[in-house]
Amino acid sequence: MAAPSATTAQPVARLNARIAAYLIDSIALLAVILAFFVISGAILLFTSDLGKNDPPDSAFDAFIAVLLGGPLLFWSALNVALVRLRGQSPGMYVVGIKTVPSDAPDISWRRSLLRWFGLHPLLFHPFVLPIWLVFVFYAVSSTLSQAVLIITVALALLLLAAPAIGLLLLVIDTDRRALHDRLARTLVVRVD
Repeated sequence: MAAPSATTAQPVARLNARIAAYLIDSIALLAVILAFFVISGAILLFTSDLGKNDPPDSAFDAFIAVLLGGPLLFWSALNVALVRLRGQSPGMYVVGIKTVPSDAPDISWRRSLLRWFGLHPLLFHPFVLPIWLVFVFYAVSSTLSQAVLIITVALALLLLAAPAIGLLLLVIDTDRRALHDRLARTLVVRVD
């Protein structure tokens, strides 16, 4: 049985529960990415008169915008709202763990945003790497800037590092807090 946290009487979520929730959320993220890929593909299909004509350039721009922005915006809004309102992502709900603030009665919108954008492994996920690579290609081909290439490749590499950093911190911290938990001053605990 997991020991209670030093800041709350609830038992801290075990490492295997956090990993299981991450894997379940990864499947949900993949479904979101695939849904937006289908939507962006439908844009090209319908603007080409079901493949009879070449789609206009604006359709390709819309394809890129929906493919790049759609999953990231939807996934971020969904997770920020779920953690703020329920304290749980879909994977956390299935596994039976919950995010709680370490020093307040509930999670504020500010904390929820800070937790999500603070190197959260579900936002900086390897599944998002293909989206960033498309963005790298599109940004570099349209600007031909070496600085844009360096910045976008660094962001793409961060997608591989974030889950590893989070796992390392989960292993060494007694309260099983990753970087995003530390930044937002939250804990992940078992649900009774």
